Amino acid sequence: MLPIRSAIRSARRTLAFIAALAAPLLALAAELPPAAQGPYTVGSTNMQVSLPAADARPMIEYLNGKLQAPKAIYMDDILAHKDAALLKTVTVPASHPGAGQLAGQSVPVLLYVLYPTAKDNARPGYTFPYTETGDNVFPHMQRPGEAPIFADAAAKYPVIVYSGGYNTHGLWHLAHLKTLASHGYVVVDIFHGDARAPGYLESMALRQVAFKAATDFILTDPAFAGHVDAERVGASGASAGGQTILSMMGGVRPGSMQPSLLDARIKAGFGTVPFTGTSFGVWPMQVDAWFFGKDYAGLQSVKVPYFAIAGEKDTSCPSPTVQASARRMGGPAWVVELAGASHNLGDAESEARAWELVFWDAHLRGNAAARALLAPGNTVSGSTRSRMLVSPPAP
Repeated sequence: MLPIRSAIRSARRTLAFIAALAAPLLALAAELPPAAQGPYTVGSTNMQVSLPAADARPMIEYLNGKLQAPKAIYMDDILAHKDAALLKTVTVPASHPGAGQLAGQSVPVLLYVLYPTAKDNARPGYTFPYTETGDNVFPHMQRPGEAPIFADAAAKYPVIVYSGGYNTHGLWHLAHLKTLASHGYVVVDIFHGDARAPGYLESMALRQVAFKAATDFILTDPAFAGHVDAERVGASGASAGGQTILSMMGGVRPGSMQPSLLDARIKAGFGTVPFTGTSFGVWPMQVDAWFFGKDYAGLQSVKVPYFAIAGEKDTSCPSPTVQASARRMGGPAWVVELAGASHNLGDAESEARAWELVFWDAHLRGNAAARALLAPGNTVSGSTRSRMLVSPPAP
């Protein structure tokens, strides 16, 4: 019996020792608050549309664009108040990487802006006439001749410019971006209209030109420039939008003579299931879309903080590629993988948004408590799906 009792006592001492070692690590773990609406009421720019009475065309063709001669179909065809909406015209330079058939062409690009507005803003919301989306209500929408009403007219708010996935449209992102705006960010979204481009490379060129135009607009437009902080600009993108922002943050094709698209105004970037390169089709019709190199060496020139969300079961932008690309970044980078999540994230979407809110608070607001939450082992409150697989070296 004595040897058995001795063994039990020894096992207990070993377990106690292990628990003592683990205690400090457990104490360091923290929980992020779940994504929820913030304290601000949200206002929006004009997005009113008017469909021709006899038009049987599916609305999606306007939302995503459609390549059709003599003029591509796009949102500018159905805007009720073009002068009140944020309809811009961009030109793809012939020298722009991937310009192809769009070289020198002037193309319309529609933006909308969501911003923190006054709680007593009496402007009604506008229900966009398209229901195949999670959210189609533009809150407290400006009508023609109306200027934005900010929650604090004297404040300068941080900015987030958003780029959605390939062949998606702005309504896909509306609920997500309304949440960001409710936390005190001025958010700009872009209707890329990818289907207007003759190929993927041209669509990426148009995206990049549009992203710069959106950033130019929000920082210089008289109605917004005095209310945003040009030193606190973030770039957020999903899937192909992730690739878009990486280019705008300085990612380049290694060995190429193509100029960098670096926009030094961008201070941080957040990629949701970001696309970082592949080859489409089969030889001899194969399209090389390794924009940053097959080993992602072109991302060494990305120096600003970058955070990516990966889905464990994502087959479009697999988690290993998201991790490998982040490890080549020239600046601090994080990757959180969401267990069980596919490319569209599904019910893990809110968890991704929790990480995004903390990241922006850390890197656009300089919030020390938020920075501390961006650490391995931390999770979103009420969930165990998050696994931080890439993080900067400890200082």
